[in-house]
Amino acid sequence: MELQIQDLVDSIKRDGIAEAEKKAAQIVSEAKEKADELVRNGAKEAARMVEDAKKEVSVMQQSGKAAIEQAGRDVVLSLKKSINSHFDRLLEKAVSSTLAGDELVKLIVQVIRSGMAKPGESAVELGTSDFAKLSDSLRSELAAELKAGLEIRPVPSVAVGFRLASKDGSSYYDFSAEETTRMLAPFLNTSIQEMLLSAPDAR
Repeated sequence: MELQIQDLVDSIKRDGIAEAEKKAAQIVSEAKEKADELVRNGAKEAARMVEDAKKEVSVMQQSGKAAIEQAGRDVVLSLKKSINSHFDRLLEKAVSSTLAGDELVKLIVQVIRSGMAKPGESAVELGTSDFAKLSDSLRSELAAELKAGLEIRPVPSVAVGFRLASKDGSSYYDFSAEETTRMLAPFLNTSIQEMLLSAPDAR
């Protein structure tokens, strides 16, 4: 009887140990699978983070390059505008100094005698300062045209230069320094651009 009890105890022990070992092996296997899964997921996440970082760096590089290119274009446009503005001022100064004294008298005489307008229907409009200085010379040079009805009169709206206007005020040709500069500026600016581009340092 004792032997049977001992066999029974031994059998229970064996079965319990076998079951425990089986359970332990299962737990170890499941833990290993979870660990492997965590490693795989971690590797995927790390790869995704690296890829996202690469994309972000690429976007930043593209943005930086675009910003530098735009800044370069802005500088060129600003410089071009500044140069054109400076030369426009120089041109207006040169035109203003030319449209003065005897040179202005000569220009007015040439314009009147060019046939642009009929003397009897026209008036030469000068700034008040130029009218005071030049009216005698103009009356002498344009005596025949004045007899035909041409008028010479001062107007405050003309600073430098003159206008050839119809007497009724319906139209006029503007030879003021401001208008002459406006007409000449595009040609001057083109010439300046060509000079800048052809300069040795620009190549």
